[in-house]
Amino acid sequence: MQPGKARTTTAIRLVEAALRGELTEAQAQQVYELGAEAVTLVLLAASKRIAEQGARIAELQGQSQNPKPSPSTPSGMVPIYTKPNTTKRRKKPGARKGHPGHRRMTPERIDKRETHRLKRCPCCGGRLQRCERKRTRTIEDIPEEIQPVVTEHTIHRDYCPKCKKDVEPVVPDALPGATLGHHVIALTAWFHYGLGITIDNIVDILGYHLQTKLTPGGLIDAWRRLAEVLNAWYQQIGEQAKKSAHLHADAEGD
Repeated sequence: MQPGKARTTTAIRLVEAALRGELTEAQAQQVYELGAEAVTLVLLAASKRIAEQGARIAELQGQSQNPKPSPSTPSGMVPIYTKPNTTKRRKKPGARKGHPGHRRMTPERIDKRETHRLKRCPCCGGRLQRCERKRTRTIEDIPEEIQPVVTEHTIHRDYCPKCKKDVEPVVPDALPGATLGHHVIALTAWFHYGLGITIDNIVDILGYHLQTKLTPGGLIDAWRRLAEVLNAWYQQIGEQAKKSAHLHADAEGD
C-alpha cells in the first residue's frame, strides 16, 4: 500500500469515527500527526455530528412537551397550536334560496304617524324640487317615560243579615293586602328566578325605567305570597308526574 493512499484511508477512517462520535484519544493523536488537512476534515465531521445531535435533542424535547395526541384524544384537549391550520369555507350570508324569511313581522297597529321632509339639500344647501316619491318606515320602541298606572279601589263593605257579618268584594288586580299588582309581581319574579337578576338590580330597573318605586323587602314579601298561591299547582303537577307512565329527565341526570 502506497504511503499516500494509506494516509487517505486512515483519514477517512478517522473522519467516519468522528461522524459516529467514536473518536478515541489515540485516533485524535493520529489526526494531529496527519497534518492540518486531516484536522480540518475531522473538525468538520465533528461539527456535523454535534449539529445533528442538537437537532435530535430539540426534537425529542418538543415531543415530550407537546406529545402527539392519539386518535382517541378529545378535540377539546388538544392544544390549539398543535392543530393544523384549516381554511374555513366562506358561507354566503342569508338563508338558502326559497327558504322562508325570519324578519320580524310589521306591527298591525300604528299608534302615531310622523312626516319627514328636507327643506334644503343636506349636501350643498340648495333648494329642492318637490317630488311625489316617498317611502314608509315602521319603528317600534318603548316610550321614553313609562308611567305606572295607579288605581284607587273603593271597596264597599255591606252587612249580611243571614250570615250576620260584614262582606265585601274581592279585588282581582292584586293579592290580598298587596299594594303591587299582578303584572309587577310576575315580571319581577321572572327577572329574579327566571333570568337571575339580583334584587338590587330589579329595584334599579323598575325605579329608573318603569318609574315604579320598590324595596327589596317588599319584593321578597310579594314573592313569598306568590309562592303560597302557586304551591297548590306545584303540588298538583308533582302528583301528576308521579302517576304518569313516563318520566322525562335530563340526559345528564342520574
